[in-house]
Amino acid sequence: MKSNTNTKLILFHPSITSKSAATAATHHRLWFFFFLSFFTIAFSLTLFSSSLHSSSSSSSSASSASPSFPPHVAAALLHYAAVSASNSSMSLSELSAVSAAVRSVSGRNLLVFGLSHESLLWRSINFAGRTVFVDENSYAVSKFEQANPGVEAYDVVFSTRVSQAGELLRYYRTQHECRPVQNLLFSDCKLGINDLPNFVYETDWDVILVDGPSGFSGESPGRMSAIFTAAVLARSKRDVKSKKKTDVFVHEFGRKVERVYSEEFLCKEKLVEVVGELAHFSVAAEEGGAGSPEEVMFCRNSKGLSENFAPVTGGDDEDGGVESVDDD
Repeated sequence: MKSNTNTKLILFHPSITSKSAATAATHHRLWFFFFLSFFTIAFSLTLFSSSLHSSSSSSSSASSASPSFPPHVAAALLHYAAVSASNSSMSLSELSAVSAAVRSVSGRNLLVFGLSHESLLWRSINFAGRTVFVDENSYAVSKFEQANPGVEAYDVVFSTRVSQAGELLRYYRTQHECRPVQNLLFSDCKLGINDLPNFVYETDWDVILVDGPSGFSGESPGRMSAIFTAAVLARSKRDVKSKKKTDVFVHEFGRKVERVYSEEFLCKEKLVEVVGELAHFSVAAEEGGAGSPEEVMFCRNSKGLSENFAPVTGGDDEDGGVESVDDD
């Protein structure tokens, strides 16, 4: 009997179907991990963004709910502004009067004619609002901007002179260009300031302080244009129906030019109070007129033309460069 010496070798090969199934499973797992990672990252970013937004909203709400300025800090600023420098132009009572109007509502629009020792005080007290300065001295404006980054200050060339005060009063009455309600940017009135940035004429100013330009001599520019411009800006607000008023302050009210021009354009009947040398007027917005002669009048009982302004050619004079007359 012959024995079978042939050895048989059996090999097992993986089928094509099994290999395809394994590849597909691996592929699906990769896609699964990809989508899982994508949605995890997206969810994390959404959560982070929501947290930031919530935090920002809470901060904004807290900020808007907080008082505009801590009273004790404002008191300290006013105190040191009044006593820390010998060249301070305002007393504590005068500083307090302006401060009260600025701080009455948070985020006021404040326009100041004249750079002075108190300029940084006004900007600080109105920290939540917009404060703009206008001055006759381009060098002073440049230095002020360099020393205080972010401040808004503009220089303007005044063509008026204190010695022309009486003449300019008579002139405006006959000029429709000098009417109470208008956009001064397009005005040719000699008393109006029309070369400031456009936004100055488009802004509804809440408080205007006239503490410049200089007016101690006949050749000084005087504050005639500043007072006239303040009166027009206050009356020419865009939101006339709200009857919102502008607080206008005129410093050195004891000088004749400042007193006469304030009473002519800001009006005696709108005078709130006089604190020291500071006059406070409250002027409401008005509708523009058609242009009859009666409309080139700012106040009901104007007496400006009856004032005797004597011409002065030079020299510093505490009466603003014009001859004094007794009040009625």
